[in-house]
Amino acid sequence: MMLTAWMLNVHAADNLAKNPDLDYLAIQIKNAEAEQARSALEQIIADIQLDQGRYAYALVKPLTLLGDAQIALQNPREAADHYAHALHLSRSNQGLFAPEQVDIVYRQATLQTAAGNLSAARQREEYAFEVLQRHYGQASLDLLPAIKRLGEFYQRSYNFLGARVLFKQALTILDVRDGKSNEAAIPYLQGIAKTYLTERFPPFYSESQFDPRAQSGLREMDLSREYISISNFPAGERALQTVVTIRQQSVDRALLDPEITDEEHSALAEALQAAMLDLADWHQMFGHIREARALYNHLYKEIEASERTLVTFAEPKLLYFPQPKDPKRPSDFRRQAASGEVEVRFDVLPSGRIRNLETITSIPEGLMDFQVRRNLRDAIFRPAINAEGPFIREGFGYRYEFDHYPKLAETETGAVTTDPSDPTQDQAP
Repeated sequence: MMLTAWMLNVHAADNLAKNPDLDYLAIQIKNAEAEQARSALEQIIADIQLDQGRYAYALVKPLTLLGDAQIALQNPREAADHYAHALHLSRSNQGLFAPEQVDIVYRQATLQTAAGNLSAARQREEYAFEVLQRHYGQASLDLLPAIKRLGEFYQRSYNFLGARVLFKQALTILDVRDGKSNEAAIPYLQGIAKTYLTERFPPFYSESQFDPRAQSGLREMDLSREYISISNFPAGERALQTVVTIRQQSVDRALLDPEITDEEHSALAEALQAAMLDLADWHQMFGHIREARALYNHLYKEIEASERTLVTFAEPKLLYFPQPKDPKRPSDFRRQAASGEVEVRFDVLPSGRIRNLETITSIPEGLMDFQVRRNLRDAIFRPAINAEGPFIREGFGYRYEFDHYPKLAETETGAVTTDPSDPTQDQAP
């Protein structure tokens, strides 16, 4: 249900025709009335086919909405068929590279992502980007939303080089128009910084961070120049410093503008504090403890004085934890998932590292202890902070939850059951 709500909120009302019936049906789908909308859309489609033929362009939007309705009804295969039909009619009527098709392609990409088919999703995301880049040109401001979307997709799939190229392209577009120092540049500056974090702190242990299968398939994207930026982590720091500068300039301008309300000024001040917190966390991650401490102390005093709830410093916050390798799902479909957990306790130092690590609970015993403990030794925390600055938080608790798959066992009567108390069961494929 969460997946359904996410997809519908992203796509259900995108660029609909100015047709009140279709607008109403889109609202129905978002309001959990997809079955009624499905019936109405099927009738609309049948009427259009009877009146204008099977290849009418007027079918594109109701077919797209029918795909949205099928998503809401948990029928992804039917949704994929409707999206493919709509895309075929759009390309047939408007041309192979017409931008009108992009909303449908994005729906297909979202559907593939939800199904875990990241390679197919990437192909759809890149195709949509190519269509828009061909339509608008590489230096158009209208291309910025597409750059942001594809860059964030690359970031989620750990293709930090591809994301970095795109975010730099966006800054180049803004720089040409003397806009690099305004707030429009902030998402791309933050994106660049995040690519360096992904490079230095991969989300899981991997033999190689530079898997060619994860790189972009875009013909126009030249990654060769980007390899010289590998390990150039100060570039990410500079990007975050630029964000802080832009936010500070916005606050300064607001102080001179009599039309700015107190609420608007408060929002700008909060955005500045959030940018400073990102920079402080960056220093913490890279071991610049003196710089991190200075920013944390400044933010603590400001937030305490303003009584805002931007962040709480009373407890440590986990900034980085490489994902442990959970037990694999077995090929035997009869083996059902069971819940497991490892609960540990440790001290969090002002450096963000831990000491005195001990295991409190392990279910099943011994199955995931080693991996969780090993990965926590590489974890980095934002420390607990008080008026004196970062301090040692002793006895901090952390619980890691996972699924495991106990082996099947035969009872005395011959029935097949599982024995969740036997940790060795998870070792078999």
